[in-house]
Amino acid sequence: MKKILVTILAISAIGFAANAQQPTVPAPPPQGAPAAHPKMTKEQREEMKKQREEELAKAMTAAGLTDAQKADTKAAIDSLDMKKKELRKEGALSEDQRKTMEKELKEKLIKVMGEDKFKKFREAQKAAKEAREKMAPQQ
Repeated sequence: MKKILVTILAISAIGFAANAQQPTVPAPPPQGAPAAHPKMTKEQREEMKKQREEELAKAMTAAGLTDAQKADTKAAIDSLDMKKKELRKEGALSEDQRKTMEKELKEKLIKVMGEDKFKKFREAQKAAKEAREKMAPQQ
């Protein structure tokens, strides 16, 4: 009787230990949540920054901005980027703050460019984004 009881306890202990070692599967992100970005090398970040600068310059040219308007536009965009970077570093950039900052930038750009040039600028940016997405490898 003791042998049977010890055998059952041993089998149960092994079963519990084996079950406790099951790998946990991470929960999928909530629907609508942004996908995690893969880590980029320094060269990839520099290349992306250079590409974005070129796209910005093309969009400003397509909108027909003067040199002064181009400088003001660039300054407004750089200012927003720095604010976002600082908030991200602190871990305090919420979706509402990001949307508010984007809205403020839009208002500044409309004030600098004017409504019609702003529309042309946005259209050129959308076209560049679509072209970039077509060229990006499908995942």
